[in-house]
Amino acid sequence: MKAASRAAWTQIGALTTAGAAAATILCCLPFATGIIGAGVAAVGAQFAPFQPYLVATSVAFLAFAFYRAYRSEPSCADDPCAPSVVRRPRRAVWVVAVAVTLLLTFEWWVNWVIYWML
Repeated sequence: MKAASRAAWTQIGALTTAGAAAATILCCLPFATGIIGAGVAAVGAQFAPFQPYLVATSVAFLAFAFYRAYRSEPSCADDPCAPSVVRRPRRAVWVVAVAVTLLLTFEWWVNWVIYWML
């Protein structure tokens, strides 16, 4: 075989192997995702009795985070602190607060979202 022909067959073999790997992933990935999702749902069902305690803990930690972000620092009493030093934790707390609120109210709004997405 010539070198050019051998290089062409090597490229074709590599592309065929990549295509077979992609087909395997596209075939098996939905099944694996479904199995993993069912397993996570089964484990999550074990925590259902603890939901009120976990919600209360989340809200308590969030309240403590707001307290820490908005309290006046003793080192800033005489001179104003740099705005970026004060703003960054406050923004982070607000982002986390929105995420926690969305997760805690998930059961109320998810059905509406799924209904309008389909």
